[in-house]
Amino acid sequence: MKRDIQAVFFDAGYTLLCMDPDQVTIFTEVCGKLGIAIDRDKLPEGVARANALLAPRAATHSPAPFSQEEVDRFWTRYNQILLSVCAFDPADAQHAERVYRSFSAAITWRIYDEVRPVLATLRARGLCLGIISNWTGDLEDVLHKIGLHREFDFVLDSARLGYEKPHAPIFHEALRRARIPHFAALHVGDSPEHDIDGALACGLHAVLLDRHERHAGFTRAPRVVSLHGLLDHV
Repeated sequence: MKRDIQAVFFDAGYTLLCMDPDQVTIFTEVCGKLGIAIDRDKLPEGVARANALLAPRAATHSPAPFSQEEVDRFWTRYNQILLSVCAFDPADAQHAERVYRSFSAAITWRIYDEVRPVLATLRARGLCLGIISNWTGDLEDVLHKIGLHREFDFVLDSARLGYEKPHAPIFHEALRRARIPHFAALHVGDSPEHDIDGALACGLHAVLLDRHERHAGFTRAPRVVSLHGLLDHV
């Protein structure tokens, strides 16, 4: 193994698994069933504006207790922003909660094709494997449903832990569970801000997963286009 790495931590969404069908397809189908007309030309702008809510938030000094109500409020607000941009009738933004709940019920997840072989290779090398994800409280349920939970030694869902990436406590908790020092861990994920900056700030090694080659000029850490490339850095 390179650099004496003893553990690899993974982001979840768009690193290990993705929505299938994708977010836009589910959203437009849900809106159609609810009678909400969507301007598809404005969808990219709407998604971009709503995704601004997903940017790194201010660090907290104590863990935030899990609240399903807070999760529901967050994603209702997300859909309000999205609908305010791309619904033909701006008044349809008032139906954001219905869209959110229907969208959530319609989500199905797909594991990327290379995930299981890569995890098997890492496990055969004797590495500890964990997940560090900004999620909504049901990540372990999702992983059980798709048959991926047993591949990992631990799973950190930010909503359950009370801390998010890119802040230090969630990475420190992963190190505690893996029982290793920071320099013996590598974190891989698809977000330069949440995953790479967070891991590097805590002294971990990091690899950016850039499946769609959106970060060609990224230089703060190694960049790979599939998890197969991760094996060259472990």
